[in-house]
Amino acid sequence: MFNVAVLEEQALDLFRHEHPWLGFPKAIRNVTLFLDDNGGPTRLTAEATDKDGNAYAFDVDSLGVDTLLSLIRFAPRGVEKVIETPEEAQVWRILENLPLADEGEPDDVTLEAERMRMLEEAYGIVREMAAHAFREKGAAACSPLDGLRLEKAERELPRCLTDLTEAHKPLFLEVDLWRLAAILRDEVSMPIDIELSNDRLSAPGALEDFAPDTVIGEAGRDSLIQALFDLSPVAFSISTTGQNCSRYVRVNKAYLDLVGKSWEEIKGHEMVSSGLVVDNKARGARLARLDNEGGYTGERAEIRNAAGEIIPVIITAKRLSIAGQSYDFEVLTKALP
Repeated sequence: MFNVAVLEEQALDLFRHEHPWLGFPKAIRNVTLFLDDNGGPTRLTAEATDKDGNAYAFDVDSLGVDTLLSLIRFAPRGVEKVIETPEEAQVWRILENLPLADEGEPDDVTLEAERMRMLEEAYGIVREMAAHAFREKGAAACSPLDGLRLEKAERELPRCLTDLTEAHKPLFLEVDLWRLAAILRDEVSMPIDIELSNDRLSAPGALEDFAPDTVIGEAGRDSLIQALFDLSPVAFSISTTGQNCSRYVRVNKAYLDLVGKSWEEIKGHEMVSSGLVVDNKARGARLARLDNEGGYTGERAEIRNAAGEIIPVIITAKRLSIAGQSYDFEVLTKALP
């Protein structure tokens, strides 16, 4: 999944008007700037049309440094979107369908073995994506020496997910796949998720659904009810914990209205792969506060709605322990511009 800023026809016409000295080609009808998790530019692509109206990939290297830098500066005036390749979508589907342990038997060896098999399958897809990218870069290498370097990089890609370490980060960064590889690596170290019984914390609804007769155990019930009173929620979500494997457990109607999705679209999904949660340094810092302090109040953040638009929000959160499991409870309100 990539965050991108897209400059389409109207935006490019404005770019040409404001930068006439650059001689930006009129044939280019679309420019896409790919962004990393921190919002920094990673690569830029362009699509142009020939005299017959056929689209083709434009060689952006031919534009020159001044034009490329100007496009990067101009990119915030484009449309923000989230895109993913079919292969990446397949990886996210595997992550979203990892087996869940029964609440009474969290250490099922068979389930854990199946979970590892699926994670290795997902890594195999990511590894092949990286290998293909290195082969493409090698075919277009500017020198024999660089071609040999790229061949060596492909050979150094770990064969198995269990062999993947932080030392391999530069390999995957070069082909924009480290984030996905790291999510799989971190998932290996996480315990298998537990499926809650009796539909606990399942369907979204009104706050009355959290009444004392909800089957979550005495201590869990008390802490959850207390959190509702303490945080005075407008839109709220409950998720499993973790930076790279948080999954939706429950949200209310106000949350669904805020993001423009139905519960069926996000139920049980990994929060980042749902396209709603913006994974960046600020989110990492908020999760660290949950780890170290158990909660935080009034933190500015960003989420995306179903259309891919960024929504500034204020989040207050608390980490709850329910029936021996940890959950993150978040309250979101729209931030003022």
